[in-house]
Amino acid sequence: MGLLDLLGFNKLPAGLASSTLVVAEAATLARADKFLNALQARFGNVALALIDAGSYAGELPYLALPGAADLALSRLEKIRPQRLIVLGLDGSHAGLVQAAGCPAWWINARDVQATQAGCRAVTVVQSGMPVPDAVVTGDPLAGVEQLPQIVMDRELCERLKEQREGGRWVGYFAGTGEDEEDLAYAIFSRLMRHRMGLMILAPRDPARCEPVYRESIKYRLQTIRHARLSTSFIPIKTRVYYVEDSHPLEALYACVDFVVAGATLHRHARNAPDIASPMLHGKPVIVGPAHRDQPLLAAALEAGTVLAGDDNEQIFAHARRLIDDPAYSQQLAAQAKAWLQTQPGALERVVALIE
Repeated sequence: MGLLDLLGFNKLPAGLASSTLVVAEAATLARADKFLNALQARFGNVALALIDAGSYAGELPYLALPGAADLALSRLEKIRPQRLIVLGLDGSHAGLVQAAGCPAWWINARDVQATQAGCRAVTVVQSGMPVPDAVVTGDPLAGVEQLPQIVMDRELCERLKEQREGGRWVGYFAGTGEDEEDLAYAIFSRLMRHRMGLMILAPRDPARCEPVYRESIKYRLQTIRHARLSTSFIPIKTRVYYVEDSHPLEALYACVDFVVAGATLHRHARNAPDIASPMLHGKPVIVGPAHRDQPLLAAALEAGTVLAGDDNEQIFAHARRLIDDPAYSQQLAAQAKAWLQTQPGALERVVALIE
């Protein structure tokens, strides 16, 4: 026993010794509550080890592993866990598995090194990842129990006939919330100067629709309100198609070229973002900087199945590329749809693998 042990500096926090130990980054643990609760319900002695400088605010026992690799491995050997669960780390942490000296599972693996660490099972969030022999389970942190029903309305899409014949792109700012519409108009204004197109704008809260519309008059853009369209087709000169009802809000996902998800543009938005519906319709999705802690959105960001913009400049750049490169847009949308369809039941599948 060394001097630090005699003085108590190396004493483990209560609840770590002989635990089911989950090793992860703090940001990953922040969205892992359901997964951790499922492990706790099954094994009853879950503890956490953080491998970065973040913090953990939950109720499970935890410690931060030292940054130096030799000290981290020594700490892990002292814990002597019953089982080790590596959650969402890259293969550079494979040494932790050997140091633990117990059965291990690598969940949400990112690279081939995970399969070489001697784990009983390695899982990935989607097919096609460079992790051979891994089990494709989906992401247990995504929180998807079942997929939403999508709304189809072919007649609604036919209203865009003149836009399509005129070679115009159609972008959808869908389900916007508080303080987001001004941002949408700013982005659309730049996109129009790049190449002419149509913006569909649909606030999520019906109570906001009238005041948002009245406020938008200042932009002096030719606007047609969906509920007051008196012709079969949206005229080619239209710049903004304004939607105030829930049915067209959902059905229009099928009709557009890309979607900018509302409730992701500004932190003041009080509604929840919907990225699942446009993905299921096979549309590429752009998200802004807000509400990225929402489980499905966080999982999509981790998987790279949405385009993330930290500000208007980045959102504009993403939309411009989708407009200019249809093949890229289709590839991204197909990948995102396949990823999403893998997610329902992922939590149960992953927990069932762990013994």
